[in-house]
Amino acid sequence: MGLWIWVTIGAAISQTVRSAYQKKLKTPIGDLGASYVRFSYAVPFAVIWMFAYSGWSGVPLPSLNVPFLIWVTLAGVTQIIFTVLLVTMFSHRSFAAGTAFSKTEVIQAAIFEAIILGHLVNFQVGLAIVIGVAAVMLLSLAKAKLTFANLRTALFTRQTAIGLASGAFLGFCTVAYRAASDSLDSDDLLTRASFTAAVSVIIQSVLMGVWMLRRAPDELKKTFIYWRDSSIVGLSGAISTACWFTAFSLYAVAPVRAVGQIELLFVLGISFFFFREKPSRTELMAIILLVVSIVMVLLT
Repeated sequence: MGLWIWVTIGAAISQTVRSAYQKKLKTPIGDLGASYVRFSYAVPFAVIWMFAYSGWSGVPLPSLNVPFLIWVTLAGVTQIIFTVLLVTMFSHRSFAAGTAFSKTEVIQAAIFEAIILGHLVNFQVGLAIVIGVAAVMLLSLAKAKLTFANLRTALFTRQTAIGLASGAFLGFCTVAYRAASDSLDSDDLLTRASFTAAVSVIIQSVLMGVWMLRRAPDELKKTFIYWRDSSIVGLSGAISTACWFTAFSLYAVAPVRAVGQIELLFVLGISFFFFREKPSRTELMAIILLVVSIVMVLLT
């Protein structure tokens, strides 16, 4: 298998750990606090990775430029919005379903990638993405009886609206990060990925930190009190970001995100063993569809 596949799997595993600890932190420090630690506690790890790789490889860090700053800022802001929406969804559905809602971003990422970067997926990858989206929608409806009436009703719920919005923000931000990385004057993929990751989390920490200082100072203070679990969120978040950015640099965004849906298999495992959420037959059916979707992408 290609290197991008292994890097994507690494991103999915670390992202699963991050999401699990964010759900754990949601009660003591709130939605905004649990969202903020994903960025603030990732800063030291991302910066260390950037300088460590530059020193080890001997490749100089690229210079900042206007297109990069525009794309990385847009990506950072939309990722903040996505993260807050995702953490908020944990209040409405199970842990597995809450993450599943965000996975509508795969098909939206393919659309944004075609519009912004001009990259079009082939028929097999496109079909795999559609199957994957069907799988995650099954997960989102796993706790209800799957009838046309329920499906029609579910399409107009607040949870679905939040899920589609979060998918749109995440789909856009992944493509924007790829555009930011491509705008850097460096031929080294890991240098571009590490530099983009470090700059993005710094921007996100500053912007969201200032906003929380004015709007949610209590939750901001609690992020320092619960520093142990927050550090795990930051470390796993930094690792997932590094892996995602590297995979995006190696391959197109849409197929990477499609394979990244393997995260849902890890999430269902955590839901069963850690949160004691027993999967239903519908969730098992979704798992089969998801595996088919991922295999179709890998066989392209």
